[in-house]
Amino acid sequence: METQTPPIDLQAQAYRHLMHTLIALLPPPIEDTLEATLARNHAAIARIAALAPVNAEEAELAAQCISARAQAEDLLRLIRGHADDINIVIKLNVQYASMIRASLSAHNRLLREQQQRRKRETTHGAADQDEWTRHIAAEAMLGAVPSVPQGPKIPKQETTSHIQNDETPKRRPDPEFHTIASVQASLDTAMRALIPDWKPPAPPGPKNATQQRPA
Repeated sequence: METQTPPIDLQAQAYRHLMHTLIALLPPPIEDTLEATLARNHAAIARIAALAPVNAEEAELAAQCISARAQAEDLLRLIRGHADDINIVIKLNVQYASMIRASLSAHNRLLREQQQRRKRETTHGAADQDEWTRHIAAEAMLGAVPSVPQGPKIPKQETTSHIQNDETPKRRPDPEFHTIASVQASLDTAMRALIPDWKPPAPPGPKNATQQRPA
């Protein structure tokens, strides 16, 4: 009996790899404790989610923006610690400006990608075609990756088809569109794979302040 391999969730694999890369790029916390590391990771995840990515590409740009911003904040801390050495302060200021530019560049690119995606989503046909194209590209690349060698296959027995000649083929199912909630769920799954006792950050509370219309 031929065993069927379970389907590979490429979206979850992409987010898991993204979380591994993000944690490696973040600067170390001030306190070398597990609680401080978890707080740093939670803050980075919350900042990425605040940028509202809906696919792996947008999530990667958001991670680049947040990691560069975290590096810039760490450089500011180092500048305060070496305020008496003007040479070190100058070098750190140059690095700080570079990290700020990298963060803004990734953020601006993310905004452009999101704007173009929203324009395509105004037409359901265009969004459907984009999602189907991504599915075909992922399947093609997945097929090019060497798989685990399997045992000898049992020859299949020939069976007669019960499909009539005039029967129309099955319609291709509509692709699944990734929402912000599904992206957040994928991020939570990736973080639980890295840290077993990880808990997602609590959502922000409702705003109490109300805006009054001008008279």
